[in-house]
Amino acid sequence: MLRSVLVALDGSPFSESASTLACEWATRFGARLIGLGIVDEPSIERPEPVPMGAYGFKKRRDKARMTDAHRRVLKFLARFEEQCATAGVTATFLEDIGNPTERILHEAHRCDVVILGRETHFHFETQTQSDTTLADVLRNSSRPIVVVPRELREGRGVVVAYGGGREASRTLQTFQLLGLADGENIDVVTVHHDRVEATAVASSASEFLTAHGAPHQVHTIATGSPVADVLLEEVQRRAPRLLVMGAHGHHPWRDIFITSVARAVLQASPVPVFVGS
Repeated sequence: MLRSVLVALDGSPFSESASTLACEWATRFGARLIGLGIVDEPSIERPEPVPMGAYGFKKRRDKARMTDAHRRVLKFLARFEEQCATAGVTATFLEDIGNPTERILHEAHRCDVVILGRETHFHFETQTQSDTTLADVLRNSSRPIVVVPRELREGRGVVVAYGGGREASRTLQTFQLLGLADGENIDVVTVHHDRVEATAVASSASEFLTAHGAPHQVHTIATGSPVADVLLEEVQRRAPRLLVMGAHGHHPWRDIFITSVARAVLQASPVPVFVGS
């Protein structure tokens, strides 16, 4: 069962949605939350060439940035603490210093699941654009990741994108064993160019869910259209509260973020995506 959730905060709108979902899950499942704010010291103090006599300026600038980053992280955590208090949720609030990916992966070991925004902005002192933290965490996490869009919308039920294979099977099992399927109407969607093959693949997921008493329906889609497009159309049409997805095709799991199907779905899904480790 789901007992603890880690949510990493960077102050962005995506992070706000992630913290909202974390509070919802904590309330729904009685889980403990850990809110993590990170001062990205490596990017602030990274070595860089400076003109003769400018080292002192860089040192003062870096110190000012570290001070500002600390202040902003405390602000993120205070806002999250207020959100948790309003929801009546038990939470722990941590400020850490270091590489954001490394700190998230470290703290993930004590939690069941990690919730992150679809765009991450942990280099907020040195960059204005999104960073690669999400991709790096996805490739290396020992725990499932829930990838959250900029805005949460109302939804009902869960769509499981099931393509067969070890990773998809493991993701479905983790989702079920954490209790995230409890009380949900589940739609298992399998996309394949051959209907017979699609039916065979989907039947494995169906048998597993049946054994666990999880109500579900199976939808096999035989098409030559891009798999990501079909899955996104199904999500738009069915309007679930969550999409469950493992790796697709024959790509190594640790390369999920650069495979075409996974990348397209993660970047465009209008609902949170549960991605197994």
